[in-house]
Amino acid sequence: MYKRRWVFFVLGGLAFICVFFSCYDENNTFGDRLVDSVFTSVMTDTGTVIVTLMKMDSVETSGQSTIMAGIYDHPVWGKIEASSYLPFSAPSYSTELENTVLFDSLTLQLIVNTHFIGDTLNEFRIHVHELTEKIKEDENGYLYNTSEFAYEPVPMISKSFYPKPYTDDQKIELRLDDDLGEELLYLLHRRDDAISAERFQDYFQGLVLKPDESNNSMLTFQANDSSGVIVLHYHLTTDPEDAKTVKITLNTAKQFNNFNHDYTGTPLESIEMENVEISSAEVGNRGVLYGGLGWYCRLDFPHINNLMWTGERVEVDAAYLMFYPELGTYSDFNALPDSVYLYIADENNVTVDVVNDYLGSEVQIATLVEKRDVPNGTYYYFDITDFIQQEMGTSGRYKHNLQLVFNSSTYTTTFKNLTFGDQHVADTPLKLQITYKIYEKY
Repeated sequence: MYKRRWVFFVLGGLAFICVFFSCYDENNTFGDRLVDSVFTSVMTDTGTVIVTLMKMDSVETSGQSTIMAGIYDHPVWGKIEASSYLPFSAPSYSTELENTVLFDSLTLQLIVNTHFIGDTLNEFRIHVHELTEKIKEDENGYLYNTSEFAYEPVPMISKSFYPKPYTDDQKIELRLDDDLGEELLYLLHRRDDAISAERFQDYFQGLVLKPDESNNSMLTFQANDSSGVIVLHYHLTTDPEDAKTVKITLNTAKQFNNFNHDYTGTPLESIEMENVEISSAEVGNRGVLYGGLGWYCRLDFPHINNLMWTGERVEVDAAYLMFYPELGTYSDFNALPDSVYLYIADENNVTVDVVNDYLGSEVQIATLVEKRDVPNGTYYYFDITDFIQQEMGTSGRYKHNLQLVFNSSTYTTTFKNLTFGDQHVADTPLKLQITYKIYEKY
């Protein structure tokens, strides 16, 4: 936890608190200076919280062992499209040269994962294109949600199917171009240097999976030795019944997912997307977190120090942050995320710590309360008592903000998203609820 810094200074103006209830303890003593004292216990939920939307420059999506593809039209934030780039490693081949081999087929095999958004009751259509440009990482060895490489405009194959994300290991098989398969078998059987481990990705740059424009769902697929793998089927002329296969597996370190976001007709349409810091007031008094796209929120507490001037001494007992998902932005087809976190950041938005649980030993995950039969009964809350206590009296470079975020795996391997209202939403405003004691002399 970042160190306590007590920097006291004089603030003008009236205190912002609103008194809900009070109680007095005439027997209480609090230090030498307030030997005979009385305290008032106050609870307020009107503390100011400023919400600012932030966007990561890019999200590292390579090496995540997840293939993502699809299109989803979010009710507030517009159309999001995911495509996956699949480079492959040189295969092993053991059939002896003196045998004569015949090609049967070349297939791409995919296994559907459980994570999705959108209506999977509708047909899902996917296109497989051959890359015409070799995938190369940046100078740091990464590929991102914004990375792109050239590919053939006409798909090698397209396939429609009904996804079953609730079913374990739904397998999808797509037959690739026979000419490519026959050439691969010929070069493998000859042990041609063109497809050696060092040169294979120069010969075959890989594939890209693109969703059809008619889709309104996004799927994830496994990326391992069984999924995202190309299988070359062949047999010996001397024994047609003895089917043989060669697996061409993914280069998982270079496999990555690309995201495109169409803002047309959304609150973001007229906003410049470079070095993004957007006031929630500019987008309909909303905050947003979005996996794949890199959206998160900064929360500032500009008037916390006003509490100090409500009495001789002020002591914060508890502080909770509550926020409500916007109705219509989540459903069975776009479930609420179960893991939301708060990071502590300095004046330059550099993360310095995390908000831990009440024991201080584990990173705190927002508690999700779901009461669907109660109006406005669905909300998240954090216990931020320790943060507020340590922020009391700070200013300038000693002051901190909170960043409402997903964890890294949610940003890099899911489509999860959360839209919530700020303090100016009428029915479900964000709340900072603080309980504190005001000590006075007799």
